[in-house]
Amino acid sequence: MKPFSGRIGRYGSVLLFPLAMIIYDFSAYLTTDLIQPGVINIINELQADVTLVPASVSLYMAGGLALQWLLGPLSDRIGRRPVLLTGAMIFSLASLSMLFVTSIEQYFVARFIQGTSICFISTVGYVSIQEAFGEMDSIRIMAALTSIVLLAPVIGPVAGAALMAFIHWKWLFAIIGVFGLVAWFLLLYKMPETVISQGREFRPGEVLSDFIAAFRHPVVLTGSLAVAFGNLPIITWVALSPVILIEHGGYVSRNLCLDTGARV
Repeated sequence: MKPFSGRIGRYGSVLLFPLAMIIYDFSAYLTTDLIQPGVINIINELQADVTLVPASVSLYMAGGLALQWLLGPLSDRIGRRPVLLTGAMIFSLASLSMLFVTSIEQYFVARFIQGTSICFISTVGYVSIQEAFGEMDSIRIMAALTSIVLLAPVIGPVAGAALMAFIHWKWLFAIIGVFGLVAWFLLLYKMPETVISQGREFRPGEVLSDFIAAFRHPVVLTGSLAVAFGNLPIITWVALSPVILIEHGGYVSRNLCLDTGARV
């Protein structure tokens, strides 16, 4: 009995790292999906024009593009742990800062910073799982992680509409911020360092030349364009659906969340 318990404890401890990534990634998705049914109310409360509703998603996605070029090379030089821990803390603080937002400008800045979580997760987090668990185990873990995270577009709008009937929208971001802190603590104690720092100097010119070489490769270029154009209709709908359905279509938040869940 003891050896079996020991194996369970050991494997459970190891799997806390992927669990942290699931919480982190799921929380990042929820920042858009959870507040989608109430985004019109958010814009109105902050006394902004309803045409700015899509900018909430656009700035989040812009944040997801901002640091992709930097984080990979940086984590190669100083290690994966400090980079990913920094990203999780930035995400958590940006989410908690929504409690103090009083203007549309502050809201958009926080959304942009939240969006940088995409950079940390995709560039550092996923790579760390592959390096820590090996090829076959990492494939299984990534498949499970993706399956769970993809529930966010289904659960998020429904949960958001239900919660907004009882609590202010700012507290939804605070809840997400708490999830981010839970992920940060799990990463702090359970994330292994998979890169040995060699003390190499960070050279932006070298990074730029690597990116130019990568995008000159036809497989990389066509694959990137295919993924971008494949996701474009989905992102466009997420950004515009509150305006189309609520502002112009007469939907209420409950109808919007059911429509979103059905489409997913």
